[in-house]
Amino acid sequence: MLSVLKQHGLLFLLLSMFTGLIGSFVNPLMNLFIVEGLNSPPVFLGIYTVAVTLAGLVFSQWLGSLADKGISARKMFMIAVSGMATALLIFANATSFWVVLVAGVLLFSMGNAAIPQVLTLGRQWAVQQPGINLAQFNARLRAAISFAWVGGPPLGYALAAGVDFDRSFYMAAFFALVALCFAALFIPEMSRNSQHSSHQAAQKTPSYFWLMVLAITFGSVGNIMYSSALPLYAINELGFAAHTPGLFMGLVACLEIPVMLYAGKLAQHGNKLKMFGVAFMCAMLFYSGVFFATEVWHLVVLQFINALFYGVFAGIGLTILQDELPSKIGFTAAVYSNAIKVGMMLGTTATGIIAQVFSFRFATIGAFCAAGAALSFLLLFNYRKNLARYKQFNPNLDNGNAGSLASSQAQA
Repeated sequence: MLSVLKQHGLLFLLLSMFTGLIGSFVNPLMNLFIVEGLNSPPVFLGIYTVAVTLAGLVFSQWLGSLADKGISARKMFMIAVSGMATALLIFANATSFWVVLVAGVLLFSMGNAAIPQVLTLGRQWAVQQPGINLAQFNARLRAAISFAWVGGPPLGYALAAGVDFDRSFYMAAFFALVALCFAALFIPEMSRNSQHSSHQAAQKTPSYFWLMVLAITFGSVGNIMYSSALPLYAINELGFAAHTPGLFMGLVACLEIPVMLYAGKLAQHGNKLKMFGVAFMCAMLFYSGVFFATEVWHLVVLQFINALFYGVFAGIGLTILQDELPSKIGFTAAVYSNAIKVGMMLGTTATGIIAQVFSFRFATIGAFCAAGAALSFLLLFNYRKNLARYKQFNPNLDNGNAGSLASSQAQA
């Protein structure tokens, strides 16, 4: 049975799902926990998110240096999950925001490296197998994480009903222990592959590459502004039942899985940038709808639009970056992960500030603006990329002619 699971990569899909379950029980609840459970002002949301995210970036950089020295991704995953489990036990018994903050910075921030290490483990296994399509396998790993979010948020909110957050934290700690034991017992060690290191060092990163990074960052900002504001907006401002935010998150996670898988398949032959642009337009439509929603069924229907956005955004974002730097897979994966984390930090901070000044409802206006900024950076990336391509093959063209040619190509 174990050999069958290894043969089809199901071990890595299971590990991905277990890891996703940890965050699905905790992340949607953290804002509600800080504001309602710890009786902290909304501005503390930004303090927590900025501190934990920055610590996570430092920790991820440290793990990257260990990887350069040959330390296995499996061991680094186990370290990350162990830190998360310890932090969750502290959260379950904490009564002070500052205790939660310290535990988050020193321990929970390790969890930022868990998902990237799962993806690294899966990729290391997949490249050693004949006939494995790496893009589709990576899409399945991400879909397994989304599958965990189908049941995690609703169960997390149900367990936390009545402001009993400790039950959700204990459940998340349980899944962290499951993931740790699963990795220790069933995930094989992978040899470190460094055959492309010289090629990686030689390839130059074009300046327009960072415009796509900004597009992904602002896409993440909009998504986290909506998701972090949703619990308090739905429960406190719209008067919905305590379990409804979990239902909304579970529904969109369920809907985005087929979108994500189909987007990965469509991207093999379709125009990825146009797909990304349509996704950001769906996001703007969705955030506008959330601002005007007043009934539960309004938000239920809107989740279908949200699934179109996030399924494409999460499904092909990393692929677009890797297409630009095909010999720097590790570099682009790190940049993608950090862009998402920085977007989460900025989005949660902005949500706290907007809620402090106005209300959580107006955070959706901020999400709309972030999605618009992401679309703008995407269009600018497409223009600059085409401009650079024309200059490369037509070095005698002046900037005006090259710019007009690039614009016509971008519109095609």
